[in-house]
Amino acid sequence: MIVGNDSSNYRNRHGFTSQNVLVACNFDLEFIYVLNGWEGSAHDSRILTDALSRRNRLKVPQGKYFLVDYGFPNRRQFLAPFRGVRHHLFDFTGQRRHPENANELFNL
Repeated sequence: MIVGNDSSNYRNRHGFTSQNVLVACNFDLEFIYVLNGWEGSAHDSRILTDALSRRNRLKVPQGKYFLVDYGFPNRRQFLAPFRGVRHHLFDFTGQRRHPENANELFNL
């Protein structure tokens, strides 16, 4: 539990105290990098910038990319989905949902 003056920094957008954890996995679903302790109110891009600037920094293998969620910026070797575009189309199998454009295909 976080108490004292710092507790407001750890409040997330829902009003609960929380911490951010940045984790990177390889294709075998093994953790290859973990950075924890950032306050719940910190933006994902700040956490990623910190992870890339540390002495024991997050390293992206040459010629590879990390898939990230909407909160992260699209930058060299990091791919985020298009905002406001349908995704998870295969979660609705049987409903004949197929990508309707290139952005939906990318998000898929």
